[in-house]
Amino acid sequence: MKYLYSGPISGVTLADGQEIMLFPGKEVEMPEDHNYTRTLVALGYLNPQPASVAGVATSFHTAEQGA
Repeated sequence: MKYLYSGPISGVTLADGQEIMLFPGKEVEMPEDHNYTRTLVALGYLNPQPASVAGVATSFHTAEQGA
């Protein structure tokens, strides 16, 4: 899942070996069900990002064409 990070510059290595760098104001892909992700969400450092605008616009456009 994509999140917007708002904490201090940081990095983490997940148990599966994946390394993630965290920069304030940047979007980051984090596993939704991971304890570290949940902790950062609880601290207010990660905010879930909505689905991409392009995907939503395409779905809406397709629905219009079918009507």
